[in-house]
Amino acid sequence: MRLQALKHKVLRLLAENATNNTSPQVMDSDTIAGILEISLPETKQLLKALHASGVIISNMEGQYSLITYEGIQWLNQMTFTANSCQAQHQL
Repeated sequence: MRLQALKHKVLRLLAENATNNTSPQVMDSDTIAGILEISLPETKQLLKALHASGVIISNMEGQYSLITYEGIQWLNQMTFTANSCQAQHQL
């Protein structure tokens, strides 16, 4: 799976966690790895990269993560862009 697609999936998972809970809890990397069906080391590396870009907050080990406001904005922009491209192809 492409890196960009993995980033998008992680952000969607973390956004669901944040919006479906009145008090969102951190999501552990084991759960994320299982859902994405990728290795734990690959998941932790991906989480660290997302943390470095400011779209999630993750502890130093990449074990627990939450989406940031910037991450939600980025996810919304990616979704809007994808929907716009699909609409143009249908015309």
